[in-house]
Amino acid sequence: MTLRSAMQAAALLGMSATASIALGADLASVHEHRAACVAALTTKAEPLAAQLKGGDRSVEAELLGLTEKGFAIIGAAYKDGLRKPEADQLLEAAKKAQKSMPAADLSRLQSSCQLEGAKVLTDVSGLERYLVTSAAERRVARILDKGRKR
Repeated sequence: MTLRSAMQAAALLGMSATASIALGADLASVHEHRAACVAALTTKAEPLAAQLKGGDRSVEAELLGLTEKGFAIIGAAYKDGLRKPEADQLLEAAKKAQKSMPAADLSRLQSSCQLEGAKVLTDVSGLERYLVTSAAERRVARILDKGRKR
């Protein structure tokens, strides 16, 4: 959602310009948080993906779960109006910030983001859950296929 669309929505709801700007600022904060979650879950998934590419199928279920949760968070951001150029910028900023984050803080963030992604999955419709799960399964299958082609 852009600031303009947030203001338009606020106008429809009878909110003041100040309240609509606050809505836009709150949404920007939510988008930053979601980007931080996607970055954290990606960081946690990368070693598992490497193991899977190397032929270790024991990590497949855990990788699928992380991928589903990350995709669910991405879907929630998309539903709220976040689109690719801004999403990519937020994700890169989050990845950069997490490189200097203490390991314990990153681990806590990853755990809370896993819970958040699981909550998103329980709150969406059956169709949305199917779309997220299918996309995650395809992603993990592509990772597995890359490992087989080595």
